[in-house]
Amino acid sequence: MNRRTFSRLGAMAALGVVAKAFSANESFDYPWKLGIITDEVSPDLDTVLSSFYPKYKLQWAEIRNLKFGGKSEYVYRSATPEQLKSARKQLDDAGVKLSVLDTGVYKIMLPGSKPMPEFTQDLNPGEGEYKRQLDDLKRAADAAHALGTDRVRIFTFKRVVDPNVIFDRIVDDLHKALDVAKATDLTLLVENEFDCNIGTGTETARLFRAISDRRLMHNWDPGNCFEAGEEPFPKAWDQLDHSRIGHIHLKDAAGKSWYPIGGGKIDFVGQFKALKKMGYSGTMSLETHYRNAQKDPYTSSVESMDGLFKVLKEV
Repeated sequence: MNRRTFSRLGAMAALGVVAKAFSANESFDYPWKLGIITDEVSPDLDTVLSSFYPKYKLQWAEIRNLKFGGKSEYVYRSATPEQLKSARKQLDDAGVKLSVLDTGVYKIMLPGSKPMPEFTQDLNPGEGEYKRQLDDLKRAADAAHALGTDRVRIFTFKRVVDPNVIFDRIVDDLHKALDVAKATDLTLLVENEFDCNIGTGTETARLFRAISDRRLMHNWDPGNCFEAGEEPFPKAWDQLDHSRIGHIHLKDAAGKSWYPIGGGKIDFVGQFKALKKMGYSGTMSLETHYRNAQKDPYTSSVESMDGLFKVLKEV
């Protein structure tokens, strides 16, 4: 145990979570490539890989933001080649593979549309952002390949009152992104996001009927589906083209609040049994979102991963 890990465990002990964390680390088998979105634990990749990952024997990671120069930033937009090389070495040294590189591509307002008032705060606002989206995707391709993956996460623009009105425009823009994906050897994972225009299972099923190109796959997120107002399992699940699921996000919810896995209203036992039945053996990431009373990302992620392991043991 190195000094950093010892210090982290000491802090966890003060919060009374060490015993729980280690009880979740009992050896058992599950057929999925499980990881976590690393900045949900900490924007410092070394902290995540040296402390959190050994507790759960994780071998996969999803990267969104990392700390560069003291500031947490989107990797695909901000990382230099040297920083990407360093992050790749950290992953390799820890025996961890990258499942997905997360981007904010198309998580902006579609020009000419009017997002719902609660969804008007863009992650990447600014004049001319729409015109730069495909360039951003090309930059993401370079970053993804440097980090050891060919899969990047994208979205479907900030949600409007009636997404049907702009559905054809969304499809057109996704085809433009697919042209970039073909040229740069990428697979695009479109996430059903509750504040974007494809949020529910119903909307997702329609999108994949409209786009047959399997370079576009689905980042299935039951938590986002719940927040979009649709029962994730079994209602939304039964509508999806399961063969197009390329990655899965895991977070639990009830009402308008996030919870540790197993603490909310989503039927994760049923969901995992369905995944097992269909023979899914791909990647999935915990996306904590939940915050405990201490508002601490690390210990909140411990609580949620413990909850996830408890559910996994049931199936």
